[in-house]
Amino acid sequence: MKNALPCIALAAGLFLTPYTSHADLPGLKKQPWLGYFLGMETKRKFRFGVTAKGQGVLSALKSDGQPVYMNDPIQINFDVLETTPDGKTIRKQFRSDSLATDQEASEDPKSPVTFRGMVTGDATFEVTVSPEQGGFSVSGRITDKGTITNPLHFAISADFTPYVSKPGDDESEIERFQKRAKKDVLRYETVTGKREKLEFLEETNPALSVPEAITKAQIETDGYGGIEFTLQASEKSQLTFDDKGSRPLWKGFTLCWKVDESVDTATQKLTITAR
Repeated sequence: MKNALPCIALAAGLFLTPYTSHADLPGLKKQPWLGYFLGMETKRKFRFGVTAKGQGVLSALKSDGQPVYMNDPIQINFDVLETTPDGKTIRKQFRSDSLATDQEASEDPKSPVTFRGMVTGDATFEVTVSPEQGGFSVSGRITDKGTITNPLHFAISADFTPYVSKPGDDESEIERFQKRAKKDVLRYETVTGKREKLEFLEETNPALSVPEAITKAQIETDGYGGIEFTLQASEKSQLTFDDKGSRPLWKGFTLCWKVDESVDTATQKLTITAR
């Protein structure tokens, strides 16, 4: 299965457009979740939250419970993508006055939490975050196409930047970095059951070298303190790599989850766990 619908994970994602209104989601009032609509944490592994502005933030934790990277977490972006007649994919702009929910802000919820939004063209969508054993799952769907006649797709992208500090030009510094990252690996399973791996120091373009959609990705890197993140796509949904050209994975990569709009989207989800 080819990656026919690229996921557009522009550096900031769907919800980082400027806000001019006060349509934020309800927010928690205490640290570390100040300004978050939703917060959950697995002990000594990771912390995941959705901000009051609808941005997903995933942080690997150190042994003391603090994030590995305080200012550069894994961004989880929620996107509505439009496919034009000429085959181009357009990321619809989020309407900043449209965030809504029927639920209170919550920390470590025991049941699913849902919020809604709207994009240009008046198409509406909803996102649901559910607690899972060892992690959480995220699902979403288009609830109304509004005035848009072209096909729409709901997608979630995860932007990984495992090494914020890049090695310099000094030979000894490069050697130390390569020793640190030499065991870093991304293992994946394709929709046809093929199991392969990508090493972080190898230069590659996974959007081309992994032409099949994948159902599972396991990411283990010293950049996130050796924590292994697993992204699992439910049946009928899939994961693909964004095309960022040919470069080593340690410089950053994006995995995009897409639902199959032809089946019941309520049955599809992306599950993220860590160990």
